[in-house]
Amino acid sequence: MKIPFAAFQWLLALLFVLRSAPAVAATNDASEFPYAVQFELGIAEFAAGDSITIAEMRGTQNEIAEKGTYCVSGTYTLNSRDRAVLAFYATVPNSGSSRVDPKQRVSITKGTGTFRLSKTMSGPGYLHLSFYPAGSGGDFGGVYFGQGDWVLRKKSWGRSQDQAVSGAPGPNQAIFEYLGEPVAPPPNLDPSYSRDGLVSAVQLAAQKAGVTLKSIEVDDSEFPFVIGVLSKEGDFDKLADSLKKMEGYEYGGSVGSPTHHAFNIVPWRVFPSESSQRIGRRLTLREQILFDKIMSRQ
Repeated sequence: MKIPFAAFQWLLALLFVLRSAPAVAATNDASEFPYAVQFELGIAEFAAGDSITIAEMRGTQNEIAEKGTYCVSGTYTLNSRDRAVLAFYATVPNSGSSRVDPKQRVSITKGTGTFRLSKTMSGPGYLHLSFYPAGSGGDFGGVYFGQGDWVLRKKSWGRSQDQAVSGAPGPNQAIFEYLGEPVAPPPNLDPSYSRDGLVSAVQLAAQKAGVTLKSIEVDDSEFPFVIGVLSKEGDFDKLADSLKKMEGYEYGGSVGSPTHHAFNIVPWRVFPSESSQRIGRRLTLREQILFDKIMSRQ
């Protein structure tokens, strides 16, 4: 069968485009991110059947630094859920809220595929690629990576909640997914928001209010730390007024009774931006748990 000359030309053009496309993409990558960036892998945790593999990291600088923009490419396998979001984030110490660039996230479906995500560093932080539910909630697996001291190699919290999610039926699973996993204290935590710093702040506020607290307790299992106090009836209102006047802290209410209260005074502006929603969802529940705990000691 003879192929018309015009059709033959069209086929040649198509083959040229198909063969040239990868080279063009690679050229654009090298032009936008001229440096190959060396990195180390840190801790990796995944649900059964899930994985993320980093093939290459390129950047506008050859080291990971503030104001540098970095592109990470590789492959993923998602088997634990039908849909998810794969995101390139950094856990940044003492950061406020920041805009998330669409180039940091991609919606994916069950199976294996490739990704290419980029992020501009606003400051030092622990880089990670993580899976998030397609709706909302905390991550359910990921891998940390980076350079030097900014490689997270060990967490002080675990994924007991993720394990509970996989075996929790019906409404319980929805609750676990909504709350997400605990939020780790930021690296280089401001001493004002450490256990000792918070206790000192509450003691100073009580002194200025002219009240005596019977006990102070701090839940430091995750960030932000939650405070529980036992006081005489009527004294907590004076303490709360004093806390509102303290520079560097923000009191926004408590879970309490006339004599027992649990509350947070760590300002929202220092919450890690990628975890602020999760913190908000977990905070009131944590205050209730601490309140119940100190009440049970009566």
